[in-house]
Amino acid sequence: MKTRLLLASALALISVAALAACGGDDDADDDLGRFADTGSATASKNGSSSLVEAAPGAPGTSSYDTDVPGGPGDAPLSAADISRKIIFTANLVLKAEEVSRSFTDASSLARSNGGYVESSQYANDPDDNAKRSASLTIRVPVQNYDALVASLRTMTGVTVDTEGSSSSEVTEQYTDLVSRQRNLERTEQQYLALLGEAKSIQDILTVQDRLSGVRSQIEQIQGRLKVLDDLTDFATINLTVAPVVAVAVESDSGWSLGDVFAESLAGSLRVAQYVAAGAIVLLVAAIWLAVPVALGLYASRRFRNRSLPLPLGESN
Repeated sequence: MKTRLLLASALALISVAALAACGGDDDADDDLGRFADTGSATASKNGSSSLVEAAPGAPGTSSYDTDVPGGPGDAPLSAADISRKIIFTANLVLKAEEVSRSFTDASSLARSNGGYVESSQYANDPDDNAKRSASLTIRVPVQNYDALVASLRTMTGVTVDTEGSSSSEVTEQYTDLVSRQRNLERTEQQYLALLGEAKSIQDILTVQDRLSGVRSQIEQIQGRLKVLDDLTDFATINLTVAPVVAVAVESDSGWSLGDVFAESLAGSLRVAQYVAAGAIVLLVAAIWLAVPVALGLYASRRFRNRSLPLPLGESN
């Protein structure tokens, strides 16, 4: 019975600590309430103390309380305990004389600065340089971020079209996650100690259920910390390379006899084309008009012949 009382008080205290570590999780709170109700019902039925009946500080309670070194009673982790966590992002659009060469140079610069190309795309049109383009997403260690951006700006045969950068500090978020992880890990150790003291099947199953919930929260926090570490340790550079489109400039070299002759010849040819086109139109129109004109002349002659007086002795 004494062991059961010790286990009960320790489990109750650790459950409260776990709830504080996870920020007052509603599901865990409901679960703890159901567990307390179950313990109370068992106590009423058996006339003995349940796992959650003993209160902190009562005679016979466990030593798992707020005075445990490193326990929930410790001061929370502050932002000063963690170096600043900042996410850096740059966006560059470059104009290049040779897109393929600039694409290769940018990839080489990323590797030489300790980074890597996270993703890339290259569109090549062998017949039209204006349709070639390239884009890269580069991840580089944050300490080499400024140096790489400067190197990309000064690559051979490129000019900067547009450039922008942004930064986002996540130190507070990171500090909160680390603090919660630390508290949950201590709670996990306390649950493991309780698991070794549990005697009944019900006690073992209850502690294992709590232990599984704490471990799940720890793994979720570890995953979020890993993502933040990756985003803050490596800066992101979004690079777009577009070709330089040549603009044709008309030269004004003054008067030239050859140019005048060429322009006059071209003008006369255009006039000749117009004249020939008009003659063809008139010819076609004349062909279509010839038929009705011929029929009109024929009808007119027949009518005139009939209207003339017949000689004597002749009849129609």
